[in-house]
Amino acid sequence: MTISALIIARNEQDKIEKTLLSLAFADEIVVILDRSTDNTKKICRKFTRNVFEGSWTCEGKRRNYGIKKCKSEWIFEIDADEVISNDLSKEIISKKNDLFDFYYIPLLNYVSNKPVHFGWMACLAPDGKFCMFKKKSKHWDKGLVHPNYQLDGEKGPSFKNSIDHYMSENLSQLIERFNRNSSLYSEELKEKDAQLSKLFSIRKIFSRFLKCYLTRKGYKSGGIGVLLSILIAIYPYVSALKSTNKN
Repeated sequence: MTISALIIARNEQDKIEKTLLSLAFADEIVVILDRSTDNTKKICRKFTRNVFEGSWTCEGKRRNYGIKKCKSEWIFEIDADEVISNDLSKEIISKKNDLFDFYYIPLLNYVSNKPVHFGWMACLAPDGKFCMFKKKSKHWDKGLVHPNYQLDGEKGPSFKNSIDHYMSENLSQLIERFNRNSSLYSEELKEKDAQLSKLFSIRKIFSRFLKCYLTRKGYKSGGIGVLLSILIAIYPYVSALKSTNKN
């Protein structure tokens, strides 16, 4: 069976070539460019003819569009700041002929080029995702940032090797990521006319902090673990606050 590597990107000229170089195992590479204005397209053209451009404010819609453009039965969904090791590529190839429909692959997030193993939640970055699946087995829901998705079929065993996710070159980029994601989530809250009172809960802030710092072992990540726990703890509060700000 063949496998398509699917990348959704926007202005990723500084990172995407490293990602593309790591996808030699794929039978085809499909790139969806969303409102991209830099040299990302030119770089991608060196690796594939399957480059499609468009404008989507909804992340779920552009990901579903990308899935439709893939020709293979299997799809490996990857972001432009992620890199596949040789060991992981071998593991991906070994799973193509199994009888399962989708797989969970761990994610190793890097901040300042250092791996941060503990303390994550999806609002900043997940610690894994179902990114290898048969084409008809995954459908994304609506959402501006980190939308939910539906999986159909039988789940395979989790992978042993991780995707290397170079999400933030420094702490400033990590804060920028928090600001961007909370702003997008605030727009979702406006559209849903959500009950914001639940998100203004001080108790919720403390419970999220404890979940990241203790349950998800953020304390093992040192100072960055404290920062992650704080940002994740206040994420719903800040998002709700932004949604009520008329400026």
